[in-house]
Order: sequence, then C-alpha cells, then structure tokens
Amino acid sequence: MSALPRPAGPAGPHLPTGPDSHGSPGGPGAAARTTAPRAAGTAGRVLVVLSGLVSALVCAGVGVGRFHAGAASNYDLGIFSQSAASWARLRLPVSGVLGGTPLLGDHFSPATAVFGPAWALWPDPRSLVVLQALLLGLGTALVARCAVRHLPLPAAAAVAVGVAGAHGALAAARFDVHEVCLAVPLLALVGTALVERRHGAAAAWSLPLLLVKEDMGATVAVVAVLLWLRGRRRLGLALGAAAVAGVVVAFATMLAVDPAHDLSRLAAFGGSSRTAAAPEPVPAGEALRLRGWLVLSALAGGGLLWAGSPVALLAVPTLAWRLASSTPSYWSPGLHYGAVLVPVAGVALVDMLRRLGARPRARRAVVPLAVAAAAASLATTAAVLPPSGLPAPWRGSTWRAGAYVQDLRAATADLPRGSRLAADNTSGPYLLGRAGGDHDVVGWSPDTPLARLPDVVVLDTSRASTGASLARQERWLEEVGALPGLRARRVGSTLVLHLPAAR
Repeated sequence: MSALPRPAGPAGPHLPTGPDSHGSPGGPGAAARTTAPRAAGTAGRVLVVLSGLVSALVCAGVGVGRFHAGAASNYDLGIFSQSAASWARLRLPVSGVLGGTPLLGDHFSPATAVFGPAWALWPDPRSLVVLQALLLGLGTALVARCAVRHLPLPAAAAVAVGVAGAHGALAAARFDVHEVCLAVPLLALVGTALVERRHGAAAAWSLPLLLVKEDMGATVAVVAVLLWLRGRRRLGLALGAAAVAGVVVAFATMLAVDPAHDLSRLAAFGGSSRTAAAPEPVPAGEALRLRGWLVLSALAGGGLLWAGSPVALLAVPTLAWRLASSTPSYWSPGLHYGAVLVPVAGVALVDMLRRLGARPRARRAVVPLAVAAAAASLATTAAVLPPSGLPAPWRGSTWRAGAYVQDLRAATADLPRGSRLAADNTSGPYLLGRAGGDHDVVGWSPDTPLARLPDVVVLDTSRASTGASLARQERWLEEVGALPGLRARRVGSTLVLHLPAAR
C-alpha cells in the first residue's frame, strides 16, 4: 500500500499526494517525489489502523458501559448469549429466554456461529459486546482504507471520523448485541470492490451476507444488478441466482425449524401469522413523521453526497423493508438496524469525492466536502443519540460494574451455579456466563402459569419488563406473595423469589 495503488478505469488520475506533485522531472522536487508516496502510505496506514482502533474502543466503551450500568436486556443480549453458548457446544442455537425456541426459526443467521468461539474463550455476555465492537471497528478501518486509496489524506481522515462517529454504529453498540454487526465489514468490502471495479471480489464478499440474516438476500441481489449493468452479465446472473436461492433457503429453514412452522416475522409486514399478532397501528401522521426522520437521518448521517453513488443502492433494501414494516421500532434511527448503512454510506461518499477529485475544477472542493460530511454525520448522531446518554470509554466507571449489577449479583450469590430460573428482561443477561452463575435462564412473564415457572424467579422491581408494566408486575407479586412457603430476598431493586413446590 505504500504507493496507494488505484484501479484502472474511468475514475480519473490520482489526486496529488504531496506538495511536490506538480514539480518538473528534473526540478528541485525530484527527490521529494521519491519519498512522498512512502510518507503518504505510512500516514495512510496509520490512519486506517487508528480509525479502526478508536472506533472499536468507543463502541466497546458504549456497550460494556451500558452493561455495567445495568442497561443490558434479555432482548437481545440474553438471547445472543444463549445462542453463543449453544454454538460453543457445537449445537444449533436455542434460547431459553424465547422459551427454548430454535433461533434459526426466529431469524436465519447461521453466521452467528462466529459468536461461539468468543463465548468459548470468555463465557460472558461482554465477550459478545467486545466482539461486536471489534467488527464495527473493522468496518470503520475498511472504509478508511478505501478512503486512503482514493482521496487526499485530510479528506480520508474526515471520512474516517464521520464513519467512526456515525449514529448507526453507535446505536448498535448502545443496544446489546445483534447479528447485523457481522454484515458491517462485509458491506465495506463489497462497496470498496464495486468502487474499484473488482467485480469478482464484490460478488465473493456478497455471498457471506446470505448467512447473516434473511433480509440480506435483497442486498446481494442489488450487487448482482450492478454487476449486470456494468457488463458482467454472467457474474451478475450467477450472483442473482445465489441471492434468490439464499432467500428461499433462509425462509424454508425458518419455516421448518420454527416449532409452530410459522413465519411470525411476516406479521410486521401485513403477512399472516398464527403465532404473532400484527403491531398496534400508529396514527398516519405520526407514522409519516417517524419514517421521514429515518430517511432524513440516513441521508444526513452519511453527509448527503453519498446518495449520488451507485454504491448507495446497497442501502435501499434495508431502508425499504424498514419503511414497509408496520413495527414502529423499525422506523427508529436510534436502534441497531442502521449499522449496515454506515459502511455503505462511507464507501459511497468516498466514491463521490473520488469522482469530484477527477475534475480539475472541483478538486479543491474534495477536502471541504469531506469535512462537511463528517460534521453532518456527527451532528446527526448528536440528534439521534445524545452524547450524554453514551458511556465514555475514558471513564473508569465505564469498565466497572455499577450499583445495580453489584446488587443483583449479591442477591443471587447463594443460588447454586447452573440453577434453572426465570428472569425478567433487565435481570436475565446478568445471570448468564461464568460471572453470572452459569444459570439456565428462561424468560419471565406474569402471564406464565405458576406451575410452568422454575422454582426461582429474579426480578428488577424498579423497571418494567417485556410485555409487563410495573403495575402488572406489582399485581403479580401480590398474587405470588399469598403463596404459603414463599421465600424472598431483596438487595436494592433486585428481588429473588423461591416459589413453593406446591403452587
């Protein structure tokens, strides 16, 4: 990379890489010309590594800090922790939080097998948080590498800052762990290959996306269309066929593995489902406002200019299914779904700036536009995710268990390791793994008959749980409190109930 190679094609010549770029062959800049490319290459490599490390550290600080503050949840850290534990035992993933459901029937995500080795090395939910941060940081580094190859160093640095601070990546780090983090580096590689017209590489890096989640087949299909339009007809057809086959296999697997043989996820898109009800309708005006904010934040978060690149088409499927859904959470830019848009927007921005740099009259605008795009990204992040709500990695409290976590572990310290117990959404992830007692956690609901609950129930009495308001939780506690032989222990807001055998 010392010479910052650039693929042949219509993108234009290299941008200047040093102050001697316009020197005459025999003039005083000749000696500098032999060292400037190497210096630029070294600086570029430093930028790539530094941007990846900083991004990973920030994401790890946000994720681990939220965990230590007691903000983790069964949905979804508890679920993915149990999935990772299954993979680590070389078994297909299941989750007690979801009632023992085989997870490949909930989402087709066999790529989550990579969580298994992380759990085997450190059986703790935080291992997945750190792994996710590393993957997000890798995505940032890959976009920065693309920028270094095609832009002046100041512009590349601005792109790296914008990607590292993008709300999509930080939202994913802020909300537990999700399979979408696996797509982030892959999309950065696909986008870079498209920019550099390495069509075989673009197709090859697209294929693993089919194993990340069932909706990624549409993104792979977009890559196939782009290859077709660029004249790579056979490659485009082959990749398109693979995308269709991947979607068919994904939904067929979900239908077969789901215990009810039902595609419950279709309920959010107006489809029929025997096991899932359609979301509560949202007033039309509010729905339009939320959907508009999603689109605006996606465009502004990448600096607007990125939308003019063909690479930006990779973002269309993800935005389309989110907008088409009737589930309000899919419309929120503050959740993890936007993580896959970050590398797409970053590489697309590089592509647009590269094209501008090939025009002599527009070359001077490349760096200012890159800086403006970074500023737009950070401003959007501040609007979507107020910085005051994000743990700071430079604070010691970020890396230490807070009061809630300490109270919960004190309250459950007397439970035998590996106990089967029910836990609400807040408590569950802290009872998994070595530090949590290696417990067999199932999800708690006030609607579950007492006879079907394990003997031990752990609740956070200060917060509502999934499907249970605080008022509903209090009514359940009143009902259970009347049981003879009930034993209870409270530390802080954590309540541990030992239900009587006869109930």
